[in-house]
Amino acid sequence: LLPKSQATWQIAVTHFPCGHEQGFYKTLANMGLDLLITGHRHDQELWFPDDFAKNHMGITCIVTGGGGGITSEATPDPDHTEDWYGEAQYGFYDLTISKKEI
Repeated sequence: LLPKSQATWQIAVTHFPCGHEQGFYKTLANMGLDLLITGHRHDQELWFPDDFAKNHMGITCIVTGGGGGITSEATPDPDHTEDWYGEAQYGFYDLTISKKEI
C-alpha cells in the first residue's frame, strides 16, 4: 500500500519502540514511510535517520513517552534521582503536521 499511496506523509504508529524490528521498518522506509511513531517506553526519544549508532531504519523514529499502566510513585526530580528512572509520570505528546513539514 505504501508505494501506491498519494498521501503527503506516510506515518506508521506502533506500540513497539524505536529499535524494534529495524529491518522491517527500513523496508517500509524504502517504500515511502516518512515517520515512525512508537510507544512502550516511558521516556520521550527522538531517533534521527543519521544516528547510525542506534538507528538502522533510515527514517526518523519517535518514542512518545506518554506511557500507560502503572508508573512509579517517585517524582521526576533531577536533583533527587534515587527513585526515579525517567518513567515516573504520565505525559502527553503533541505533533504538528502540515502539507510542508512534520
